Amino acid sequence: MDSYKFEMKGRAFDDGDRLDKVAAGLTALQHVFDGQFRALSEKKRLHEQDRRLLQVRITRYEDGSFIAHLGAAYTGLQTILPFIYGTASIWEATKNSFEFLKALYELAHQGKEVQVSQNGNGNTVVISGDTHHVFNGPVYQIGTQIIGAIREFDDLLETEEVERIALDGPEGVPIVRLTSDMKGLFFPPTRVDETPVKLTCDIYDFNKYENIGKARVAVDQPIPPGNYKFKNIGDQSVEEFILSMTEPQVVFSCLIKYEHDPLMDNTIAEILVMGVAA
Repeated sequence: MDSYKFEMKGRAFDDGDRLDKVAAGLTALQHVFDGQFRALSEKKRLHEQDRRLLQVRITRYEDGSFIAHLGAAYTGLQTILPFIYGTASIWEATKNSFEFLKALYELAHQGKEVQVSQNGNGNTVVISGDTHHVFNGPVYQIGTQIIGAIREFDDLLETEEVERIALDGPEGVPIVRLTSDMKGLFFPPTRVDETPVKLTCDIYDFNKYENIGKARVAVDQPIPPGNYKFKNIGDQSVEEFILSMTEPQVVFSCLIKYEHDPLMDNTIAEILVMGVAA
């Protein structure tokens, strides 16, 4: 059984622990272990029989901030891992995967072009210009499975409320380290194309409280057809957007906000609407 220590530090854990922070933190932690298991077992989702193979248990708590000691049993996986991936343990493979994600998103936020290359020796190389980072083990496989959990940890970070989140392996070896000054690092950077465009689309959802909605963009438009989120950044009233939902098609005058995620192709994050007309 692998031993782990999970800690969340900040004002939210003084004089008792805030339940919402503890619950969200433990949920994200479970998603880290689930991601490990999915990557190594090559499964898309976990079923009840898989929960019997992967068992993570809190063995004791420690005073301080929120500190929990855990044990994780990976029935049927731990013995084959060294022969398949060339790493000594699952926790080491996860540590390497976190470092892989950190290097990847640091380069992306610096605005640099990033390539990920995997060779036949079980290594993954992150390439940006003359910079090469080499990682051992299934870092890409695990990284793509745990990035959602890392972003859940990120959501918890606040300057004073939750200053630090950490997962350690045996003998205190750091596996995951997040601090409040890293907030937003693991979310893909975005870029707004400042050239206005016109889009013909159908508004099928609108939230009048948040001034956001969803629209279906038709074919033969400046962006590929499909369903997109949009935000009203113009001076048109909420009522005009609600009335526009009764029209089969409307025209957006808008800007396009792109999302650059180094783990996938560039995508459109949202449409920024400056005006709408029937």
